[in-house]
Amino acid sequence: MKALKTIAIMAVLAAFAVSCDDKPIAPEQLPVAAQTYLQENYPGSRILIAKKDYEFLRYTYDVKLDNGLEFSFNKNGLLVDVDD
Repeated sequence: MKALKTIAIMAVLAAFAVSCDDKPIAPEQLPVAAQTYLQENYPGSRILIAKKDYEFLRYTYDVKLDNGLEFSFNKNGLLVDVDD
């Protein structure tokens, strides 16, 4: 029984490790709502990095601008977090 629990825990951890992955994307691949938010609120800024961040059973979009601000958007392009 102990071995079965260990195998189950290892399987869950392996699935989690595989699902956590950042994939660089072109800024044009961001959801339209995220692109619109950035264009309207930071018109003079340029996107340095855009990533699609796969997390366990969901994903977010992470963006870093040339002014140092970093944003997270949900799958629909709605703002989730801002870091400076």
